[in-house]
Amino acid sequence: MSPVSVTHTARRLRGVAAVAVAGVALFALRDRIPDPDAVWASIQGVNLGWLAVAVLAEALSMRLFAALLRRLLRSGGVRLTTPRSMAVTYARNAVSSSLPAGPVLSVAFTIRELGRLGASTSLSAATLAFSAVYSTTTFALLGLVALLGGDATRMPALIALAAAATAVFALVRLRRRRHGAHRRDPHRRDPHRRRACRILSAGDAIRPTGRDRLVLVVLALANWLLDVACLAAVCAAAGVGLGPHTVLLGYVAGKIAATVAFIPGGLGVAELGMAATFVGAGTTGTMAAAVVALYRLISYWAVLAVGWIAWLLLRDAVRARLAAAGRWLLGVAGCGDDKTGMRPAR
Repeated sequence: MSPVSVTHTARRLRGVAAVAVAGVALFALRDRIPDPDAVWASIQGVNLGWLAVAVLAEALSMRLFAALLRRLLRSGGVRLTTPRSMAVTYARNAVSSSLPAGPVLSVAFTIRELGRLGASTSLSAATLAFSAVYSTTTFALLGLVALLGGDATRMPALIALAAAATAVFALVRLRRRRHGAHRRDPHRRDPHRRRACRILSAGDAIRPTGRDRLVLVVLALANWLLDVACLAAVCAAAGVGLGPHTVLLGYVAGKIAATVAFIPGGLGVAELGMAATFVGAGTTGTMAAAVVALYRLISYWAVLAVGWIAWLLLRDAVRARLAAAGRWLLGVAGCGDDKTGMRPAR
C-alpha cells in the first residue's frame, strides 16, 4: 500500500471514528436535549468568582505550554523571552485549531517564527517533536487514570490496552522482518528508514539533561491538569456537583473526540463527547450544556481570539504600523515641545 493510500485510509478511519463518537453522544442525549433558553438562564446564573478562577487556570495552562517550548529551545542553545514564547504559543494554537490542515500549517508557522529568532530548522523541528511527545505521553497517562478509575470504563479500557499492545507487538515483528529483508538487499532504498534517520538527526539538536526531562514532564502534565482545573472551576461556577473522576473523564472524552474529528478544533464533536459523559453521570442536559458551553468559550474561543491577535502582532508590517501610530500619538501629545521636552516660555 502506497503512503498516499495509507493517508487516505487513515483519514477515512478518523472520519468514521468521529461520526461514531458523535452518534454515541447523540444517542446518550436523545431524551435530554436541553432547551436553549434554559441553558442561557443557567449560564446567566453562574458564580463569577469561580468563572474568574477558570479563566486564570486556562491562562496558566497556556503559559506552561509556552514554558515547555522555552525549556526545549534552551536545551538546544536558543533563549526565548516569555512574551515571545507566549505569542508564538497562542498564534500556533489559533492556526492549528481554526484552519483546514491546521496542524500542518501550525508546524510550518512555528518553524518560521522560531527561525526568525535564531533557531535552526532542525532545532525547531526537534522542539515541536519533543513537545508533542511529552504532551501526548502525559495526556495518555491522564486518559488511563480516567478510564481505569471508573467501574464502567475499566474493563473496556483494559481490553483496548491489550488490543493496542498486541497491534504494537505485531507491527514491531513485521518491521523487523522487513528490516532484515532490506539488510539482505543493500541496493534497495528504504524511504521510511531515511525519514527515521532525518527525525533522529533533528532530535540531536536538543540535548536535555535528566533535570530538563523531569521539568519537561512536570510542565506537560501541569499544562493538562490546569486545563482540567478550568473545567472543574466552570462546573463549580455553574453549581454542577461532579466528582473529580467524572470531570477528568468528561475532559478526556472531549479531547479524544476533538482529536479524531476532521473539523478544526473538534467543533461539535468535542462538545457532544463531553456533554454525553456528564449526562451519563446524572447531570441534567441543561446543566451539562451550560458547563460545556462556558468551558469551550474560555478554553477554545477566547484562546482562539487571543491567538489570532498574537498572530497579527507577530507580523512585522503590523508592528511597524503600530510603532508608527504610537510615534504619531506621542507627537500629537507633545505638540509644541522642543527637543529638550520643555515648552517655550511666553
